Amino acid sequence: MFRHFLLTLLLTTVVATDLYITRLNSPKGPNPCARVCAGTTGKGSTVWNQSGAPYYFVNTHVDISECEFVGTPVITALIDGNGANWHTTLSGTSTSGANKNGFNVYLFGYVGVHSNPGQSGPTADIARGGQWNVNWQAVGYIC
Repeated sequence: MFRHFLLTLLLTTVVATDLYITRLNSPKGPNPCARVCAGTTGKGSTVWNQSGAPYYFVNTHVDISECEFVGTPVITALIDGNGANWHTTLSGTSTSGANKNGFNVYLFGYVGVHSNPGQSGPTADIARGGQWNVNWQAVGYIC
């Protein structure tokens, strides 16, 4: 009985926590409608697309439609993986085309020197081989 009470108290506290969004790229809704949604594209299952020479980069689309946002949320994305993904931090990771249903991630980097000799930047094969994936958080309104 005490465990049930404690669990109920903890869940009520978490649900009652005040979430306030100060600025968005879409119309602002009432605070009770704010949502934090997070996910991953998954190690080994992320679809990476290739851009060719002379400046290699890879990109992927991230679907966030299950979050049910009514406008474009604020998005933070990080790259995770088992190999060479940290090289992309030297030149950057960027998101583009964000809307309530998804966004694109573009990766540039110094990977070519180590994993793609004679080339510049990462390739889709390097990204797949290193099981690169996108871990993301989105904050927006659902009503």
